[in-house]
Amino acid sequence: MPGCRAGCEPALSRHRGSPSGGVMGRRRFSFSLLIVVGAAVYSAGFAASCSATGSSNVLGSSGADEPGVGAGGMTGGGDGLGGFLDIDGGEEPHSDVMVNTCGSACGDKELCTGASLGLDDDCDGSIDETCACIPGQAHSCFRGDPSFRSSEGCFPGTQLCDETGTWGPCVGGVHADENCHMDSGAPCRPMQASPFANLDLKAGTGAFSADAVAGSEVWTVDCPDGVDPCPGVSGSGPADDFKPLQSGEYTVTYTKRVPSGDTQSCQYPLFVSAGGLRVELEWEHDVGDVDLDLHLHKPNNTQPWKMLGSSVDCGWNNCAILHFATKSPEPSDIRWFLNSARLPNPVNWYLDPVPGNNGCFNAPRGVGKQWEANGLGCHNPRIDLDNRGCDPTLTDPDHTSFCAPENINLDYPPKRQWMRIGVHYYDEGMVKNDIHPRVKIFCDSALGADLGPAGFYSPERPVTFKPTDGRTMFWLVADVLFPEPDECGQAACIVQPLYESAGAKTPLLTTRDDVEASFGPAYPTLP
Repeated sequence: MPGCRAGCEPALSRHRGSPSGGVMGRRRFSFSLLIVVGAAVYSAGFAASCSATGSSNVLGSSGADEPGVGAGGMTGGGDGLGGFLDIDGGEEPHSDVMVNTCGSACGDKELCTGASLGLDDDCDGSIDETCACIPGQAHSCFRGDPSFRSSEGCFPGTQLCDETGTWGPCVGGVHADENCHMDSGAPCRPMQASPFANLDLKAGTGAFSADAVAGSEVWTVDCPDGVDPCPGVSGSGPADDFKPLQSGEYTVTYTKRVPSGDTQSCQYPLFVSAGGLRVELEWEHDVGDVDLDLHLHKPNNTQPWKMLGSSVDCGWNNCAILHFATKSPEPSDIRWFLNSARLPNPVNWYLDPVPGNNGCFNAPRGVGKQWEANGLGCHNPRIDLDNRGCDPTLTDPDHTSFCAPENINLDYPPKRQWMRIGVHYYDEGMVKNDIHPRVKIFCDSALGADLGPAGFYSPERPVTFKPTDGRTMFWLVADVLFPEPDECGQAACIVQPLYESAGAKTPLLTTRDDVEASFGPAYPTLP
């Protein structure tokens, strides 16, 4: 069939349906259904390796079955899920269909778990069209033969789950059905970088720029949805300088004048991503001085949150470089991991011998230089910078008043431990407008959820903070878990939005007083 080619000897296994969902808790707090989010790494990807034995296509294929830890030390997940949603296309379990769990051959149906998520398993030109999902969820996707996912020039796109619980089209990326694995001779080529990297965009023009008249070259960049303001090209440097601050797929347009006097142009994608867990918080900046704060709770821990920071709550008051500096007057007590741990195990501090691999070193507003001068590398977790007050008309991302995103990073997240994300409406600054927070959760470079504008209420509408909510409102956003890689070497994360009650899509909006007295709903059972 078109787009299908055996990339390796297929591993076959008997197909079984995944376990069906259980009963949700009936307290005020509850959880949405679990969805496994594919997390293909843009920079390297994972080859479609094949196992000689294969394994059943079930959610949580790592084989572990330990119970989760709920509030107050209770096991079994408390108010979390009692089971899992059957996401094998809604069909009855059967055992007479042979499928390739590594996804390098065509099957007779779309598969919805493990290495198959985000692939066109039945080679009909659509991806995960029969797979259930929760609105606001996202995962990486790749069209055509998946054995080319890690080939040079190939990049996955992204699928978003819409209001109806259906996976949308695979958007962006460069795919096998576009012959990404072949040297197509295209005038411009895809680029990739980490957030905060200082880029020379000319590297993406290849030989196409060789005949450009000196001084005629111009680059413009269109940012991903939700990135506002979009950083400008150049700033005070050369015409091809660009510093992306947020993850996602950017579109670069290059224009030149040639000796004949003609003007020529081409476009190419710029993929910006980081490994591990990266959470980005956005909101309106053109309505006045508003301060929202991002929080990440310590994994596998259910102690209450603290808006001014505590040993279990990474936030603005204890997770920035100011609090980790060796001479800090207020040293942070965030020590979730060991300094001596070996990668890829979670580590407290890590200094990569290649300076450019330390993502915090390039943080804007001069914060990166503070991380680098500290001499210890990047801390896990950390806030690269706290966005408090900015000028939305600025386009230079290095300006001290640029509206940079607030983000929390955990470069080497623990496996099989739940983590929780929250947002505090710290200060409304006398603003009389509604504010709409947006949280993007990235897992090993792939978008795992885009929550706030989507994912809540029926009919769907944005999460909203009212002017009177300042200093009181706290949004419990979602739980995230990184399981072990599956039998095909694929990384995946589980992102679970938090709802106020079972069977509803109401966001879990509570108060500072509530979360400083109680962690909130218990974590679900581990898959």
